[in-house]
Amino acid sequence: MGKFLKGTLILSLAMLYTKVVEFVVSILLARSLGSEGMGFYMMALPVIGLLITIAALEFPTALSKVLAEEEVHQNEKQRLQIVKVSFYVIMGLSLLLVLISAAITVLLLKWKTIDTRLGYPLLALIPIVPVIGTTSILKGYFSGLQKMKPIAIAQLLEKTAQLSFIFYVLQYMKGLPLEYRVVAAVLGIGAGELVSLFFFSTSFLLGQRNLKDTSQSEMASVPRRSILKKLFQVSLPTTGVRMMNALTAAVNPILITQSLMFAGITASIATKQYGMLTAFAMTIGYFPGFIGYSLYVSLVPSISEARSRQDEIGLHQRIHQAFHITFLYGIPCSIVMYFFADELTVLFYHSPQAGQFLMLLSPFILFHYLLAPLQAILFGLGRARDVFSQTIWVNILSILLILSLASRSSFGIHGVIIAVNFSGVLLCFLHYHTIVEEVKFKPKIAEYFTFLASGAATIFLCELMHTTHYENHLSITLLLLVVFSFYYGTLFLLRLVQTGIGRLWMKPEK
Repeated sequence: MGKFLKGTLILSLAMLYTKVVEFVVSILLARSLGSEGMGFYMMALPVIGLLITIAALEFPTALSKVLAEEEVHQNEKQRLQIVKVSFYVIMGLSLLLVLISAAITVLLLKWKTIDTRLGYPLLALIPIVPVIGTTSILKGYFSGLQKMKPIAIAQLLEKTAQLSFIFYVLQYMKGLPLEYRVVAAVLGIGAGELVSLFFFSTSFLLGQRNLKDTSQSEMASVPRRSILKKLFQVSLPTTGVRMMNALTAAVNPILITQSLMFAGITASIATKQYGMLTAFAMTIGYFPGFIGYSLYVSLVPSISEARSRQDEIGLHQRIHQAFHITFLYGIPCSIVMYFFADELTVLFYHSPQAGQFLMLLSPFILFHYLLAPLQAILFGLGRARDVFSQTIWVNILSILLILSLASRSSFGIHGVIIAVNFSGVLLCFLHYHTIVEEVKFKPKIAEYFTFLASGAATIFLCELMHTTHYENHLSITLLLLVVFSFYYGTLFLLRLVQTGIGRLWMKPEK
């Protein structure tokens, strides 16, 4: 197994564990904090996400790309210089964020309309910022060297530490006021980050000790201005994409509920429909996307290195592998979610109404899975600005589509789903067109046909199985095993047939 595929597999397994732990943590917090406490915690989470985005400044992606390009020269001195410059920038930014965040929080708490208890978890967040910034640098370092095992282990340790902290600490805080228990939940995130930082730092120092003397390198040091230019060429557009997505996510709840109310739906029903769509249907639909994130982390340095070496064959091979992996999990997931949407939403959330929303999302869910690897390829190729500009225009069009469709009584919440599907498909095609334009990529039609043929056969199987309604957990689990086994078995047989037919056309060696 190649370094790229091995790294993707390791990260995917780590991300699967992460998703499971996050689910368990949410259950523990809900039981300990109650609805009001979870309200405070969920108010603090967007602030955490914003601070992480600003503190890291997407340097993991930028550093990963720049270090992968330097890997061609095998110059450890230059790599360390790039890491040091990145560290100084992020530390300066983190300290500035600490001061600004503390000042804003103190000012907000002076407003009479804001619950003062919200200030405790917000203030508890502030010391975590420098830790997040340092961790992002070390994560980018290992990603740039295409060493995915330390990143995966750090994720496992981080989530295990968070789970352990919350499980044991909240048990001893049952009698304390609610705000202190919310602070403990937030500190659980900090505990995980500290454990991750300790592991990354230890791995980095041990790795440096095992390296040979780097002073023998004859290559001159790279000017700091040149390093910063390379880093910011990737980090700023990538941060812009994250900020744009975060802004859209913050605005969408207001736009959607207001549009639904304009269509004649009451406020309570509009809120309920929005909750079923985002919290139930989208959570199930986008869950397999953690594999796409693993591809994202592995692809950026791999594509950058291949481009730096001018290895066009290796570059095209990585792009084909990214599509293959996405089709391997995306096509059967899309089919299962379409035919058994009701069973899945009842199984996880006891909400059969959300099944209709999941069914409407599922035919286009594959395009959303493709977005992460497509963006990683463009970042690796140095086309971060294209990703930023295309994301902005698609988000604007999506918002306009929501306003125009969701406000009509004939569409309602279905208009929102149409806008979500439209944005995923359009953004995929724009990214794909940019890749074709940059590297003259040509898809292997025969190979992709096997995925489509296997998917068509699986659709026929699901159509037959859908005549029975599956209610208990065991029957749904067996159903999923049968469908996925059939898809992969059919795909394997089609590949064998394709290989056999291909050999018939090959000329025998003399």
